[in-house]
Amino acid sequence: MARQNRTVIREGGGFPGRPFEFEADATLTGFPLMHGVTRRFGGVSKKPFDSFNLGLHVGDDIEAVWENRRRLAKHLRVGPELLTCAQQVHGTEISEVTEANVGAGAFQMDKAIPNSDAIFTRLEEVPLLLLVADCVPVLVYDPNHHAVAVIHAGWRGTIGHVPILTMEAMGNAYGTRPQDCHVYLGPSIHYNSFEVSEELAETFRKASYIPDQIVGYRYRADKGIQTPHVNLQQFIVQDLRQIGVPLQQITVSPTDSMTAPGCYSYRREFGKTGRMALFAMLRKQKK
Repeated sequence: MARQNRTVIREGGGFPGRPFEFEADATLTGFPLMHGVTRRFGGVSKKPFDSFNLGLHVGDDIEAVWENRRRLAKHLRVGPELLTCAQQVHGTEISEVTEANVGAGAFQMDKAIPNSDAIFTRLEEVPLLLLVADCVPVLVYDPNHHAVAVIHAGWRGTIGHVPILTMEAMGNAYGTRPQDCHVYLGPSIHYNSFEVSEELAETFRKASYIPDQIVGYRYRADKGIQTPHVNLQQFIVQDLRQIGVPLQQITVSPTDSMTAPGCYSYRREFGKTGRMALFAMLRKQKK
């Protein structure tokens, strides 16, 4: 398994009251890159979206979401109109962020980059944003070409190999090579919490390189039976290793969004909840 003890919790300050927090990959600290996965506290949204909800599509007060997004943009030292988002559809489509679509979806979900679960760019000072609440947020950074991608990998995107497809798209666009990339899997639902149907478990068995690392059973006392569980993070790590990403360049968050009070969880809160954001922004490189 990839390293799980290399994440840190940081604060985005400059506002009254509790600052918002985000988790980041400590191994990326030395690169000209700002990144992280936001946590649920430190914003202005009311219950059940309390309080740093960044999703415009969940039924929260739009003004509250805009204020939360402004706070994130201030931390990044850019205008909120530059926040660049995708219309996530639990698929495997990937889009490049160019000058033409910078700021897509910053204030309106229907203006986001359509039908994309991964976006990537080489543009500096342009923040990319994807939303999660149990699905796996994946960041890919290529230091050789100073390129970054943010990826939304739910179970469909995971089994559809969307992180690998994204790296292939970066390779075609910029020359990115897997062996040069650093990958961070942020807070998401973990194996112990991700109970699935027998049918879905079998689908993952057939799609994985080492099924015993992906699918297992846990006892449910309330039902008196063993139920199947899936390890999304390990599936993605297996994929990354198969294409040549070194294990030491992969960081997996130890945070289970289903059980961590600092996370939004679609499953725990039966769909009525906010969204965390995986954000990434390339800083200007020193000449």
